[in-house]
Order: sequence, then structure tokens, then C-alpha cells
Amino acid sequence: MTFIWVLIPLAAIALAGFSEYLKFKKTTSEIGTSTRAMERELEAAREHVSALTRRVQNLEAIVTSEAWDALERGGAPVSRGPNLLDQTLNPGEEKDGSAARAAQMARRLRD
Repeated sequence: MTFIWVLIPLAAIALAGFSEYLKFKKTTSEIGTSTRAMERELEAAREHVSALTRRVQNLEAIVTSEAWDALERGGAPVSRGPNLLDQTLNPGEEKDGSAARAAQMARRLRD
């Protein structure tokens, strides 16, 4: 009968350990959720940087073209077709602002 006095402290220690385990599991699940959210934000930031890189490359192609240089000098642009810098978007193309216009000019100047 004296062994029952040993079981009571052991049960209390086991209960405290289980309680700590539950707290640990809750913390790790919260960390996992926040990590997934951060990964989504990181992916969105990477896509944004990629889009900005493409825009800068298009703008560099436009500014370094012969047509741009000729316009800066005040002469007529030298191009392999009509004045590429004055052309507007084709009617069938998306009109989403300056990024699309820069991309279109860069494509035409590269061709």
C-alpha cells in the first residue's frame, strides 16, 4: 500500500510533461503556419522582382537603340521600318500601361 504514495508524484510529473508537450505542439503548428505565409509572400516578391527586371531590360533595349539615339540628336530615327518609338499598341494587344508599351517597343527594336 505504500507504493500508492509513489504513484501520486509520478502521475503529477507525467501530467506536467504532457501539458508541456501540448504547448510545444501548439507553438510548432503556429510557426509552421507563419512560415507558409512568409513563403507565399517571398514568392510574390520574387515574381515582382522578375517583372521589374523584365521592364528594366525592355527600357534598356529602347534607350540603347539607334532610333532613340537619333531622336536624342534631333535627327530622323534610323530604323528598319516605320518610326518604332512613335508607334502605338496594336488594337488586339492588351493596354495595361507603360509596361506593355515598353515591352512592345523593345520587341520591335530587337527584331
